[in-house]
Amino acid sequence: MGDSEDAAFGGKGPAAGVPHPGLAWRDLGLVVLVTLVFFLAASLLEVSEMVGRWVKPFESYQLDELPAAAVVLVAGLAWSSWRRSRQLSTEMGLRLQAQARLDAQRQLLEVLFKENLSANLIADADGFIVLANPELARLFGFASPVEAVGRRLADFYQEPEHWDEQLRELRRAGRVDLTDLRLRRADGDAAAVIARITVRESGAGAEEIHAFFADVTALERTRSELAGALQENRRLAQRGIEMLEQERRHIARELHDEMGQWLNALKIDAVSLRDRTDLPEDARSTGRSIVELTDHVYAVARSLLKELRPVALDELGLATALQHCVDQWRRRHPNLRCDFRAEGLPESLGEAANIALYRLVQEGLTNVTKHSGARSVRIEVQQDLAAGEVCAAVSDDGIGMDPATPRTGLGLAGLRERVEMLGGRFRVDSAPGGGTRVHAAVPLVVAGAGA
Repeated sequence: MGDSEDAAFGGKGPAAGVPHPGLAWRDLGLVVLVTLVFFLAASLLEVSEMVGRWVKPFESYQLDELPAAAVVLVAGLAWSSWRRSRQLSTEMGLRLQAQARLDAQRQLLEVLFKENLSANLIADADGFIVLANPELARLFGFASPVEAVGRRLADFYQEPEHWDEQLRELRRAGRVDLTDLRLRRADGDAAAVIARITVRESGAGAEEIHAFFADVTALERTRSELAGALQENRRLAQRGIEMLEQERRHIARELHDEMGQWLNALKIDAVSLRDRTDLPEDARSTGRSIVELTDHVYAVARSLLKELRPVALDELGLATALQHCVDQWRRRHPNLRCDFRAEGLPESLGEAANIALYRLVQEGLTNVTKHSGARSVRIEVQQDLAAGEVCAAVSDDGIGMDPATPRTGLGLAGLRERVEMLGGRFRVDSAPGGGTRVHAAVPLVVAGAGA
């Protein structure tokens, strides 16, 4: 940087033209010397006698008192000069102190400008760089800040036409904040930055532009990599969930077709054994026991079938399946109040959306039973055509929980994954003593209900 930097920061060293304190004693000695010389010359020439002879004809005008008045005048001027010299000395001390403070501030500003981790520059009103710090040189691809001086800021934009728009906004508002600015470095590489550009009036009265850049290229690269990894993980999770649902459907079908048939055949034989009058009572009693056990096993199998794959979801649609799920829950928990409302749902939302929303309600009711200690629960499932979403919410008036507390269960985490894989939104609102609300919104297009 060099001389241009020193000019930008107000020059170097103390102010020029400040008198040295020793000069006052020299001036005083000069005054004394001149006075002595004048006294000797006046003595030799008898100036006072000559003045007396000149003014004697004008004695009526009291001109002979002029010497005394002149002495008083000289004394007054000397006193005034002494006072003024004291004031000048005080002012000079204050000026020197102020200059020292300015020098310290200038040095501090230089350090802040040079050593700042963000890239800083000062440009003229047209955007030509006047001053730059080392970090800006690194960001723009130069070996030193001097190489950036004289170049136009817009030349480093990947889209230079945006500079004219920013310049107009800068002159209107005085500041422009940019959260996604793409730069083209001198070596041709691209850089992503966030920036703040301001304009102010310089000491010379002209406009100057100050720009501050933070390099987020590495952050953008990391964020892109993380987004790709997240997308890949979601694809894997989606595939895992699909395989899980397929396996559940297969197991449910096997339970229904194979186990159901064998249980039914076993029950028919047991009923026949129970109803035969020609057999001993022990055999008939055994038949009755087999019938009861068969009914129990069949009830357990039906319960497993509902958990694995709700039949109503495939045969009757989401709204009816949810109503059936809620009715079954109400029968098992008659002391808890459950309000259910499903409005405007289309006949089909697509299998993935149907399963996600059904599991949301199912998991919500399970959590209410196991953890919340609630007295009532409210379930709402509705279509929001304006937002293009299907929304579902499960709210209770239970003990709630602290959102900051880590949760060990996987139920809500699995629900979040299901919903976000569909491009939806998932949120849990809760507070200690304030109940819990689990809310999900799935896009209609993704859900398959756009038509």
